[in-house]
Amino acid sequence: MTQYGSNYRGSASVPPAGGSGGGARVAQAAAGGPTRRGLIGSGIGLVASIAAAGGGFAVWSTANSTNADLDRAFDLDAIPEEDRPERLNEAMNLLVIGSDHREGEDEADARSDTTILMHVNEDGSAAYGISIPRDLYVYIPEDPEATVSDTLDKFNAAYAWGGVNLTVRTIENLTGVRIDHIVEIDFNGLVAVVDALGGVTLDVQAADADGYITDPPGVESIHGEHTFFEAGPNTMNGAQALDYVRQRYQYNEGDFARMRHQQDLIKAIMDSALSAGVLTNEDKLTSFIDSTSDAVKVDTEFNAVATGITLMNMRSDDLQFMTTPHLGTGTQGGQSVVIYADDPENPDASNPDAVSLWEAVRDDRVEEWIAAHPEGEEE
Repeated sequence: MTQYGSNYRGSASVPPAGGSGGGARVAQAAAGGPTRRGLIGSGIGLVASIAAAGGGFAVWSTANSTNADLDRAFDLDAIPEEDRPERLNEAMNLLVIGSDHREGEDEADARSDTTILMHVNEDGSAAYGISIPRDLYVYIPEDPEATVSDTLDKFNAAYAWGGVNLTVRTIENLTGVRIDHIVEIDFNGLVAVVDALGGVTLDVQAADADGYITDPPGVESIHGEHTFFEAGPNTMNGAQALDYVRQRYQYNEGDFARMRHQQDLIKAIMDSALSAGVLTNEDKLTSFIDSTSDAVKVDTEFNAVATGITLMNMRSDDLQFMTTPHLGTGTQGGQSVVIYADDPENPDASNPDAVSLWEAVRDDRVEEWIAAHPEGEEE
């Protein structure tokens, strides 16, 4: 069953029913900040773009060496061509996956903790990161290599059952957008990226869910040593940043708050790379490239240097986040999920924003879509 641009009725997992819901949400800058949030989309994407902008033979030599040594764990050619959407233009669609795999654990037990579809327009002048809620209730298409498939479930079940390739199949079936490249970074990799930059600054959101509100305002982690993060700007190392952006139960918005904080972290990584002088210091840049390249896995055709050239002229104002349009939260199949559409055969009737967004991505008209959907509030 191939239903590009459609999906199946869900319900909502993270805020309780009646919580955050509704159409697409385009990220807005904090008061006094730039008009758009920065997105490079992944550690290696950031490395590649910085390498392209940094110049210098030593830098390019390192970048080329890094490109040759990348862990190319994913073969998109293994997905039959007849099961994939057509490529309509030269825009690039990069799928960024953050997995919850940790060192010493079985990779078979890992789940996709974060998924962002990064669309870079055809002339390389703008990019858009579309977060896909992990609890979005979707059709997971048939895959003979997966342990389970051809069923309805939460989006992140695809990764657990069939890894990256079933995740790609699921997204391509949902959106009709052909995925060109994969970049995966796990928890340990994210820590390495942040630590290689000497830390990042994140503006901590105070908990607002019943039972989690603190005095002074802030948020207490439910993981590990239950670290307390005071509300407001905090300078964090990699482990602290990872801990903070994983929190969700403490917020009325639940997983939508978590996704927003993860988007904040990507922006903070970009800002930290710029403010730390990574762009202008060959030693720092080379060290950062070396550290980051070990933190990611990519597909067999991904070229870090070519990606760097594509992104080299981008700055924060050229990059924008949004979240997949959805209908809020509810219950489906006995699960608390995020609803994508009421009618699996006719998603346009209940979620025309999503259908039109995916069409805009396919046709490389995302800027037009954003102009026509000025809601502006981030989930």
